[in-house]
This record gives sequence, structure tokens and C-alpha cells, in this order.
Amino acid sequence: MRQDFVLTCASCQTPFLWTPAEQRDDQEQPPLCPVCRHLLPAEGRRRGLVKFCSLRKHWGFITQPDGVELFFHRSALAPDEAWPLTEGELVEYAVEPSPRGPQAAALRRLLLTDTTTPPPGS
Repeated sequence: MRQDFVLTCASCQTPFLWTPAEQRDDQEQPPLCPVCRHLLPAEGRRRGLVKFCSLRKHWGFITQPDGVELFFHRSALAPDEAWPLTEGELVEYAVEPSPRGPQAAALRRLLLTDTTTPPPGS
């Protein structure tokens, strides 16, 4: 019979439980806690904020976490994503080479739920 193991997250250093059910499913010890696994971008993808978006020219720039700006074209948006993107929106994307340098591809907006607003009547 398997037992719970206390592991430490490689990203945030928070202790977390690795349950017997997870052990059966995963086989290997996860390096990240469930919160970091949820918050970090998928393998091979990055996250950034929309800095600028031109409605007329159909392109814009994303500010990456390291401060470097990355070009994107409207054609990089996933088919189910609405145009335009708004300044300050959180997006997830892949990076691919282009003749003019790296650019965003497979671009998706990430919706954030505001959990800091108190419920009505509180």
C-alpha cells in the first residue's frame, strides 16, 4: 500500500503532498506543486502581456517577462480567439523564427478571474 509523500516544489519551495492516487497516475515524483503546475505555461510556451495592438495593421507587440518585446501578427491568433487583443491582456504563445526575427505563434489570451473583489453584500 502506498502512502502520502511530502515533496518540496522546485519553483516556490512550498511543501505539498504527493498522494497514492497521484503516484499511480504519474509514476514519477512531480518537481512542481499543483499551484505552480497550474500557473506555469505549458511546455514550449511562454506568457507575456500585450503592449500594443494595431487594429488597422493587424499586428502588435507582447512584453515578455524578461522585458524583451516580441512581434505578433493577427494570423498568430488561435482560430477561436477574437480580435483585437487589448493592451495589458495576459497571453500565452510559442515563439517561432521569421525573416525579421522571432515572433509569437499559436497565440491565446488567458482569462483571469478577479478573486480580490469581495462578494456583493459583504
